[in-house]
Amino acid sequence: MLNSYLRIIKPGIIIGNIILMIGSFLFASSHSYFSFFLFLYTVLGTSLVIASACVFNNLIDCDIDQKMKRTSKRVLPNKMIHPRFALIFAIFLGFLGVFILGVLVNFLSMFVSIFGFFIYVVLYTLLYKRKSIYSTFIGSFSGSTPSMIGYTAVTQSIDICAILLFFIFIFWQMAHFYSISILRIKDYKKAKIPVFPVVKGIIITKIHIFYYIIGFNFLVALLTFLSYTSFTFLVLSFIFNFYWLSLSYFNLKKKNHKENARQLFQYSILIVIILNILMSIDFLF
Repeated sequence: MLNSYLRIIKPGIIIGNIILMIGSFLFASSHSYFSFFLFLYTVLGTSLVIASACVFNNLIDCDIDQKMKRTSKRVLPNKMIHPRFALIFAIFLGFLGVFILGVLVNFLSMFVSIFGFFIYVVLYTLLYKRKSIYSTFIGSFSGSTPSMIGYTAVTQSIDICAILLFFIFIFWQMAHFYSISILRIKDYKKAKIPVFPVVKGIIITKIHIFYYIIGFNFLVALLTFLSYTSFTFLVLSFIFNFYWLSLSYFNLKKKNHKENARQLFQYSILIVIILNILMSIDFLF
């Protein structure tokens, strides 16, 4: 039973989002101060809000999860947890996470987390996922909020740097999610979810991935040009980011779309980890 509740919160998604939060938190702390307890409360509160959003996502998508091979073995489609208990669990996690952020971190970070929750659960999952090819773009705003939560937890303000980080990870997520959608295109077709490659085609999607990675590279470089990061950060990040861009460019004309998408997807995970590590230790350069 405990394993079912653990699976329903999607630990992999939580970890991925917390990486963004930690990187931005440590980056902001390097220009200010580091508080261990503030860090702990921010990680805990953010994780709980994300976990709540994931449970709501599972509840709303239960019917289409049954149709997709990748999601057919999830907890709710297999009735391992009653939907009523899952709903109570989701509400409890959400309120606890918001409470921790509001009381032990700050109200700004709390409101940013609510903003991300609303976009992911209401706008993305409930309203647009089954209707619009641009649902991924809407969802990317939610996926980028952990970076802003981590940053505002330290600074208690939204400045140019916070906004820049927010858009950096939007561009990253678009390339990341489009790679996933190509990789899982058969599942999305079966569930009748109008993701971009299903409607516009794989070739057009690969071109869009290339453009998003260009935008990502440009925005990351702006961190240095606006004096938020060092020149060393610019050089190191450019090396890794340029490889991602090159991989995307040379994959445009290749016909093994699934393998191409897998390469881009796997490298995108590495990129976001490296970028957040570089931001965290940039004060050393």
